[in-house]
Amino acid sequence: MCEDSTVNLPSIVSVQVLNSTADGKKYITSEESQKHNKASDLWISIQGKVYNVTEWAKIHPGGDIPLMNLAGQDVTDAFIAFHPGLAWQHLNKLFTGYHLKDYQVSEVSKDYRKLASEFAKAGMFEKKGHGVIYSLCFVSLLLSACVYWVFIV
Repeated sequence: MCEDSTVNLPSIVSVQVLNSTADGKKYITSEESQKHNKASDLWISIQGKVYNVTEWAKIHPGGDIPLMNLAGQDVTDAFIAFHPGLAWQHLNKLFTGYHLKDYQVSEVSKDYRKLASEFAKAGMFEKKGHGVIYSLCFVSLLLSACVYWVFIV
């Protein structure tokens, strides 16, 4: 059975919490999470767990813009796409203790996550080096050569 209560957090906005006695987890809705979308009160969710990234945004290696653009939303797919496997271990210190009550994964996201998991198992995310940059430069050179041959010759 769920019991409704309002919790006042130091992050300005009060949160409607649904305490589940069945599993001991604290739940909020996606609508509640979306209210935390300001630089002074910045939450995201990953795989249904809610994280307060307000302070982290100031030192986030990718800058605060990606976090601000995705504030209050589920960012699981973006997190998988742009972070190495080691980044997952840093999430625990940002966990608010809340889970999304209405968390659902779309079919497209399920497919993407399955594909990303298979790539990770194959070691395709292990070597980060400059391979991508070299590949892009090589492709641009090939395109330049094609343009040269088509328009000049």
